[in-house]
Amino acid sequence: MKKLLVLLLITLIVLCSCESSGGDTSVETSETPSVSGEASENSTEENYFPVGKEELLAKAKKLVEDDITLMGVFAGGSLSNGGEAKDYTAAQGRYENYQTLLTLAENTYSLEEVKQRMLSYPDYGPDAVIDNEGKTEYKYTYINDFAATAKSAEVTLTSFDDTSAVISVKISGKTFLLEMSSVNGKWKLENSVYFAYLQSEIDLQKSSGWENSIYLGTRQNVGSAPKLTGKFLVLNVFLNDSFTSWKDSDRKTVEDNIDRACEWLVTKSRGYSNANLAIDTQSLFYVHSDSVPASYEMAFLDIMFQNTVYVDVNGYIERNTPTGYDGVCVLFHVWKNGTDYSIPCDKENTDYLTYFGERAMFYYSKNSGHEPSSYVYMLLQLCGGEKLYDREDTKQITQLFPDEILLSKKFLSLPLQDYSVSPLTAFLLGWTDYIDTQLIQFTDTQGE
Repeated sequence: MKKLLVLLLITLIVLCSCESSGGDTSVETSETPSVSGEASENSTEENYFPVGKEELLAKAKKLVEDDITLMGVFAGGSLSNGGEAKDYTAAQGRYENYQTLLTLAENTYSLEEVKQRMLSYPDYGPDAVIDNEGKTEYKYTYINDFAATAKSAEVTLTSFDDTSAVISVKISGKTFLLEMSSVNGKWKLENSVYFAYLQSEIDLQKSSGWENSIYLGTRQNVGSAPKLTGKFLVLNVFLNDSFTSWKDSDRKTVEDNIDRACEWLVTKSRGYSNANLAIDTQSLFYVHSDSVPASYEMAFLDIMFQNTVYVDVNGYIERNTPTGYDGVCVLFHVWKNGTDYSIPCDKENTDYLTYFGERAMFYYSKNSGHEPSSYVYMLLQLCGGEKLYDREDTKQITQLFPDEILLSKKFLSLPLQDYSVSPLTAFLLGWTDYIDTQLIQFTDTQGE
């Protein structure tokens, strides 16, 4: 009897113990933890589960939607309803407070450089949108059509795992692949659709080649100096006429300044992989039996050689240029007062082959000389660069590149360190095989 009571007592103790520990010790598996790209508040590495495909796709669509919003704000002019705003204007409505835009960008992009590029867009000139003591202000000097018209996208999931994914985004008839990544359970884009679009435009230009670019005008890729790349020769011809002649000391000053100009151009070109520029100079002397005109006469230089073995400037260049050069131009120098000019080869003129040899004339006197910047100015124009002053868009270009040397209209007297060669001019010279989308508006053809 005592044994029976002991057994009953043990049974009761065991039953009580089960109740205090929750009874059933099995794990409930009917519900899946919520992980739509962001970890839940109580999630840990121990209870992390891979995101589901549909959940990740929904997250991707939301990120692309936010990306489209941001590129509309910063590149598409959405704050001004698509119109230009030449002065900073206070934004109204949803993005009135700059922190709203900043938070949206931080939640959309995983890479700091992508976020900062968007917030400081466009790449050249003043930022389109700024933070003015917490308030959003915008100034649209450049609006990209792709960014302005993109309203929605088709998003599909290409591949994914726990921490990374690749998505396909079709927008405005174009398809881009973007990567997503999850850091601490939060999914973000590693690039913007807009920047992927810009890169695709660059890649398209590169595949076509500079020579076939639709953005070249009538003065690029033509003449004896089709571009300023490779091994280049500058012929310096010192002219004596029936009234004037050169002194050795004066000639040496000119040669030294031209050498400095060429060195500066080579240095500037090194920032562009396509240039590979090396410039040689060669001095020649020519005596003209008559007087050299003191002002521009387009046909004079050809007439000067008309009754000689050279026949014209083209023949003079051909006979005095050693083999192995990718381009050549000739600078004529005369010791008298006059107005400098250049005659680049231009396919816009029906007789452009007559002026195939790129040429320029410089005038000197005791009280007037030339800084190296003057020679740079002329050389750039002979090799495809365009004058950027007295144009409808001169003010816009000046805002982007205030030190661009081809913006100068008057005699160049400043030292070379005060000037630069803009990416726009670099493209026209052939230093790069593509032009940034933002700068296409400043080309002669604009792709048409």
